Amino acid sequence: MRQRETRGIMSGRTSGILVIGFLVAVVAAAAAQAGVNVVTDSDALPPLPTLKRSKRFLHPHAHLTTPELIRARGYPAEVHQVVTEDGYILEVHRIPHGIHQAPSHAPPPGYKHHNHHNPIHNHHPHDKTFAHAAHVHNAIPGHVPPPHGRGFLNGGHKSRHLNSTKLAGGDVGRNGRRVVFLFHGIVCSSADYVMNDPDQALGFIMADAGYDVWLGNIRGNFYGKRHVKMSPENPDFWDFSWSEVARFDIPAMLAYVKKTSGSAQVSYVGHSMGASLLFVSLHYFPIMNTWLHGVASMAPAAYMHHKEGPLRHVAPFIEDIDRQMKEAGKYELLPLKPDRPLLANLCSPLSFLSPVCTFIHFLIGGPNHNYVDPNYLPVIYAHTPAGTNFRIFTHLMQLVRSKRFQAFDFGERENMVRYGSPIPPRYSLASVRVPVGLFWSDNDWVVDPKDVAMTASELPWVAHNYRVPLSDFNHLDFMWAENAAELVYKPVLAFLRECEQRGQGPLY
Repeated sequence: MRQRETRGIMSGRTSGILVIGFLVAVVAAAAAQAGVNVVTDSDALPPLPTLKRSKRFLHPHAHLTTPELIRARGYPAEVHQVVTEDGYILEVHRIPHGIHQAPSHAPPPGYKHHNHHNPIHNHHPHDKTFAHAAHVHNAIPGHVPPPHGRGFLNGGHKSRHLNSTKLAGGDVGRNGRRVVFLFHGIVCSSADYVMNDPDQALGFIMADAGYDVWLGNIRGNFYGKRHVKMSPENPDFWDFSWSEVARFDIPAMLAYVKKTSGSAQVSYVGHSMGASLLFVSLHYFPIMNTWLHGVASMAPAAYMHHKEGPLRHVAPFIEDIDRQMKEAGKYELLPLKPDRPLLANLCSPLSFLSPVCTFIHFLIGGPNHNYVDPNYLPVIYAHTPAGTNFRIFTHLMQLVRSKRFQAFDFGERENMVRYGSPIPPRYSLASVRVPVGLFWSDNDWVVDPKDVAMTASELPWVAHNYRVPLSDFNHLDFMWAENAAELVYKPVLAFLRECEQRGQGPLY
């Protein structure tokens, strides 16, 4: 583990100029790569592309997909496909057990890998937007005002509950293992959790710790670019923001994981937007609290307006940029294409351009002293960014600009039509009724400690509030730093174990 002292950072003025230049380049690159050609709904959807391999300098993992990355480390990998109620086909990846662990039980009868059908059909009479998640109700019965305290891991008292029994169906899956769902941040993918050595990547660490590990993907990224009717070349394919992901994608994936694993409840780990999107899901469907043991939120991107970092420099211009992208017919942001691994060679330590990659890493995550292995940067940049739609990024910038955790802002006129108000409604963090662990750092250029404090003040049950004890640990280090296993993942595991062992239901 390398823990070196920070030697200094660039001046605010110089950094700001470089940040703006970089973000302009990002937008230009997105515009150059994205294109729109309307096709008929009956056209066949292409399979996921194969990542190309170079014969020079390329790290052997750069061209591998997430399941192949898992298998390359000696772990079992499964590929599942979940269909949301609005027709998006999301690829979900599974590590059913650790590298030296045999399954506790045989798979259930009729189980198949590569499940291509929607596992749960929902005919919910009150809200047709709910993803396929089996007859639930969008309400919390017997609402009790939340208690305030330090949380059970921080020495505080356990919260009051009306429901203090375990849910029917048990707390482990059919294979005898606890179940955890890991979700990535913006422009990322399931690969985030397996792009490191087995003792350093969270997906492998949790599998070896006895978990049945499920890795989700958002619509629009490399593993979510299929639909039952539309092609990504159709502009309507990209017509979604955080709200649609929270209403459809997360409920559909969690319902599928629960049903397929056989576990009544799962643990949830999210990084950045992957954490805050779950909060939005619970805002729309509070009953989903009963599906969860607890939520580990690493650098949760709910409030993001306190840090003087890259996002603050681009947020004031996001509406103009978004409008220009639409006028140009560009909807996709930073897609992962088959030739990306070839370009990732430029980030190899053997390349004279490797300092450019290091600088980009610095601009996005914040300054530190190479806690991410530079030899593995070609693999990281061969898989990240994995693509999204531009509206997801616009929504993120709107949260920075508005200083509110809110729905997408369509402008006053359209807001009146959609929301009945000239401003978008807030997402209510009060709907998160399960224990939440907040894991954050001082040097995060996306989520400032003051932002985390605002999020914590609105969450009913902050069971663990953990500051990474390293002054220059940044936003991207949560995923790929060599010292993240000791500094973050060990506390995350301890928090989730406590949530799973407490034997109590959500805060009602």
